[in-house]
Amino acid sequence: MSNKNQLSQAKIIFGIGSNLGNREDNLKIALDKLANYLSLKKIITSRILKNPAMLPPNAPKEWDIEFYNIAVSAIIDVEKFPPNKVLETIKKIENEIGRNSTMRWSPREIDIDILAIDEMFIDEQNILKIPHQGLFERDFFFKTMQEIEPELLEKLIKKKGAL
Repeated sequence: MSNKNQLSQAKIIFGIGSNLGNREDNLKIALDKLANYLSLKKIITSRILKNPAMLPPNAPKEWDIEFYNIAVSAIIDVEKFPPNKVLETIKKIENEIGRNSTMRWSPREIDIDILAIDEMFIDEQNILKIPHQGLFERDFFFKTMQEIEPELLEKLIKKKGAL
């Protein structure tokens, strides 16, 4: 492998959640589509973490459906799939699996987030934020990533503290 190819390889971490339909199947389908569409290599997945839905104040009672969450680590070619292309692919996959709700925090078949890409820090106002803005505060992100990528998580915590 040439040095150029090695430089374009990065570790990407996704957070995937579902609280509608067959949640375990939705997670598996999302992972399969991510791997296929983004040519992911060396895929590692966390165990499923079951947790209450995050809800806005005065949310309808029927929104209170337990989420199944996993973190997925993989190697991606960031030259071929830069962060904005990954985000575009995620939206396509979410639509294919049946996510059509546009209301924030409403129940959904699938929710895919980019938690981290190596030690990159990206902040494109209202478009893309890496690491994910909730990575350090939301247990379902933090615990699942800690299970599969504790060293990268520790580096991100230190780097965030230095910013």
